Amino acid sequence: MRLVSLIVPIYNAEKYLDKCITSILNQTFTNFELILVNDGSTDASLSICTKYQKKDNRILVINKKNEGSIATRRKGVQAASSDYVMFVDADDWIDKKMIETLYTESINSSADITVCNMYKVLGNSKLIKRKNNSEYFKEDKLYDKEKIMNELIVAYFYGHPFPANLFGKLYKKDLLLNCGKFLEKIHFLGENLYYNLEIFLKTNRIKVINKPLYYYRAGGITSKYMPYFFDDIVNGYEIQKEVIDEYYIESKHFQYKGISIMLLNTFKTALNNLFDSDLKEQQIKDKIKSYVLNESIQEAAKNDGSISYFPSSFLTSIESKDIDYLYTLGYEQYKSSKPRKRLVNFITKISAF
Repeated sequence: MRLVSLIVPIYNAEKYLDKCITSILNQTFTNFELILVNDGSTDASLSICTKYQKKDNRILVINKKNEGSIATRRKGVQAASSDYVMFVDADDWIDKKMIETLYTESINSSADITVCNMYKVLGNSKLIKRKNNSEYFKEDKLYDKEKIMNELIVAYFYGHPFPANLFGKLYKKDLLLNCGKFLEKIHFLGENLYYNLEIFLKTNRIKVINKPLYYYRAGGITSKYMPYFFDDIVNGYEIQKEVIDEYYIESKHFQYKGISIMLLNTFKTALNNLFDSDLKEQQIKDKIKSYVLNESIQEAAKNDGSISYFPSSFLTSIESKDIDYLYTLGYEQYKSSKPRKRLVNFITKISAF
């Protein structure tokens, strides 16, 4: 049996897939299996996968219909034969010592999850490559159950500064097999966050190492209307309430402040996102009306944390259901974000591999 299973969820990644797979096959640690899960790609991704499978018996290729990234990852986990699992996104790549380093650290510290630092890459790695300078990567650190509950999970209630992504981590497979109930409430937005939130609740030890061993390729900023955006942020809020009510009774009032602020910040983004749609003005206003009638939005607007954080005019517009004010707010945010989107997309385009 292989010691580590690497899972690569793939959808239309022909442009970057060779670099990703090569970085895995060139690892100093060789006792692993590579599971390439093709999620119904319509480009040459599947043929690239089978090309490598013919050359290396450590590779398993799974071809399935398009179901989304989480379902694709879970299919890979179900097929994994190892006790440890690592995810790599198809457009990213990893340092040649990543598996060796994370596996060794995991065994030595008896960690359920081992997390490395990463580089965020924009286009060509020689143009822009930035190390994650989060407070969590200032030094190597081992989190026991108490610290996981009081430091890492709590951070998810305040904008999740601890990396919520599934990549850049080595998991014990049993944790992944026994989690996923929160995902039934999420269409797309925040699926990694809420998957990790559930996993962390069942985790006893997490080891964090400062070495940047994962290269995350940041694409351009997409101007795309997401019809499930609002539903996802509200359902995420309800998931967080569920966790707080079960695990944080004594600090419930304080934790609710964090998730209320987080919900209303993402609510503002939802307003912005409406203007990426083909909806007419009245249709957008009808959407906004349905948003402000939502009980969770009204609840968050009345929370002490929100009252001390947001301008009173914003909160009043929610409570009084001032659709015109919120329409204008969303449109102004939309206009101000467009120049930055164009700049980032331009840099990404001219520096792409």
